[in-house]
Amino acid sequence: MKLVITVVAALVAVLAIASGATAAGKYLITSSSQVKDGAISLADLSPAVRKAVQGKGGNVGVQNVAGPQGSKGDPGVTGAKGDPGAPGARGPQGPAGTSGYEVRTWRYSKDDANSDSGPGYVGVGSGAIATVACSPGKVALSGGYRFTSDGGSGFNAPAVSDGSGVVASFPGRMDWNTNTVKPNDNSGWIVQVNSKVNAADMTLYVVCVNAS
Repeated sequence: MKLVITVVAALVAVLAIASGATAAGKYLITSSSQVKDGAISLADLSPAVRKAVQGKGGNVGVQNVAGPQGSKGDPGVTGAKGDPGAPGARGPQGPAGTSGYEVRTWRYSKDDANSDSGPGYVGVGSGAIATVACSPGKVALSGGYRFTSDGGSGFNAPAVSDGSGVVASFPGRMDWNTNTVKPNDNSGWIVQVNSKVNAADMTLYVVCVNAS
């Protein structure tokens, strides 16, 4: 009740100021219902009235404190081991490897003690064909030759100076009846020298493996 009376008194004072002396003499406000809503703002009131109509501030709330951390849970149960997968299909068998490795030589030499061509052999001459064979049941993988000096050691020095050399070197066997290469026969090695070779000593080599 005291607050209403104070507000009404304040409204009377404000209207008296706003309407002038004449308005104050003509109108008397005895109730707050005589004042239109929104016609008076807080700024129109005196400091004492504004203090009276404003509520007191509440107390500041206390900040919550975080609770303690919970204990760690137990680990889960390990799952069952899965069944092993089925074995894969067996792959095809690979090709058979080589076996029966050997290296064979044949010495064409004028020196009877170091020759495979028999006593009195005169050496490899101009355009001659020399051969070396694998053991029965084997085929040639590779082959080669070497001109030698007298005695079967070292290299043949004249072959370097006079241009002696080889015109053919390949796997095969000769048919000496026709002096031609046998067809589809790789069981040895064939070498042919050029026309400048004059009674040279030569050793042939062939590397052989089992045919199957």
